[in-house]
Amino acid sequence: MTENDAKLQQIVQFLNNPENKDLEDSINNWRGLTPANEKFYQDIYKIWERAAGSAPLEKLDVNTALEKFSEKIRNQPIVTDGVAVKLNTNIFKWVAGIAAILAIAVLAYMYTQPYALTYITKTSTTAKDSVLLADGSKIYLDVNTTVKYPEKFSGDSRPLYYLSGNAFFKIAKDVSKPFIIYMDNTAVQVLGTSFNISKSAQYVNINVKTGRVMFTANSKTKSILSAGNAASYNLLTNKLTTYSGLNQNSDAWLTGELHFVDEPMANVVKKLEQYYKVDIDLDSNLSRLGKLNASFVNNNIDQVITVLEQTYPIKIYRNEDRLIISKK
Repeated sequence: MTENDAKLQQIVQFLNNPENKDLEDSINNWRGLTPANEKFYQDIYKIWERAAGSAPLEKLDVNTALEKFSEKIRNQPIVTDGVAVKLNTNIFKWVAGIAAILAIAVLAYMYTQPYALTYITKTSTTAKDSVLLADGSKIYLDVNTTVKYPEKFSGDSRPLYYLSGNAFFKIAKDVSKPFIIYMDNTAVQVLGTSFNISKSAQYVNINVKTGRVMFTANSKTKSILSAGNAASYNLLTNKLTTYSGLNQNSDAWLTGELHFVDEPMANVVKKLEQYYKVDIDLDSNLSRLGKLNASFVNNNIDQVITVLEQTYPIKIYRNEDRLIISKK
């Protein structure tokens, strides 16, 4: 290694480790010898600073960068102990040494910094869809659902942004990298499980099918939900309500199955509205009808209406885009 290469390496070492006081004193003393030394230091600093925020090394055009760099420093003197040395005869060989040292410095810097993630926004509009993530996790999207996820996961977590809609998650297990779903001022953290999330402008609803998740609101309120449990968070009032007992119809949009066990009529109506996306008016005098025990698998709304009319003394008819339930 030549004296010039040694000085360059010393500068790079200092830039990577500015807390080293001995190295700092040595560099500062050398910089103060001549203006040329100070300019050389500033040039190296600018290159180092830009390299730290550049694209990954495999994407760099090394030959072009090398040529531009050599043009900038050609015939520029370095002064060491008062002796000026011109870089002209072996410029490319010297620059190659610089490039190698800088490459090591940049690589070391990038290795210790968070990787800049490239995010993809996925929206299902008129049809259900699914997304297979880089870690093997899978997300099933209901219509009108939007999520934002990284093309590749890096670092010590697996982040995803849930913007709106209804989705079912099957998360690949990775204890060292928890999967975190961010929704406004709330978050769900999992290690490996399956669960359903429904998000509207007012509510975030979570139903855990397998495993465990941790729900966090406003970075303060936390709740651990195990399989079979659910939670509902009001984004407007910041109120969290947890339930013991899975809402077995939370993923009906995905499975095509509706199951009712001792379900009050008022609750049946709400779930039919959610699943079939239709408004239903229930006569207040009928809210105390007997509880429903029934299962529907891939049935349309007309088939469900027939079963309800055969089970209860009611009549269901349509009024434009609404269903009216009244006493027979």
